[in-house]
Amino acid sequence: MTAIVEVSDEQILRALLAGEDVSNRAVSRRFGISDRRVDEVRKRVGLPPYVRGRRPIYSSWKDAFTAQSEPVEGGHRRWTGTRERCGTPVVRYRANIQTAYRVAFRLHHGREPEGKVSQSCEIPGCVAGGHQQDRVMREAAKAGDAA
Repeated sequence: MTAIVEVSDEQILRALLAGEDVSNRAVSRRFGISDRRVDEVRKRVGLPPYVRGRRPIYSSWKDAFTAQSEPVEGGHRRWTGTRERCGTPVVRYRANIQTAYRVAFRLHHGREPEGKVSQSCEIPGCVAGGHQQDRVMREAAKAGDAA
């Protein structure tokens, strides 16, 4: 005859919080209870559901951009991350990919760029947000030069 072991919600919660990213299955096996019971406790206390599979390396576009670039003299920024085959620096965040130029623009200016993003400085490959221009900025500069 098998003994039935009583497991409190507090024990389950402690087990869920014991490590980083503990699965329901790991806790259920530890205590000999159902995955469903662990999931109910997780939901009741407001813990996010366990997600299987690979975890994103970065927590935001900003984290991904910052981790793959470095500031250099003169307010410029050098790309140290991955590049496309043609040499364009790219930022990967979760399942998305964008050029480092677009990400830098958005982080610096607080809006999505309109049209193509191009550099306004003379340093090849600079990814500093303040050194990126979109179509709107180029047209405004052109109109200012004409006046």
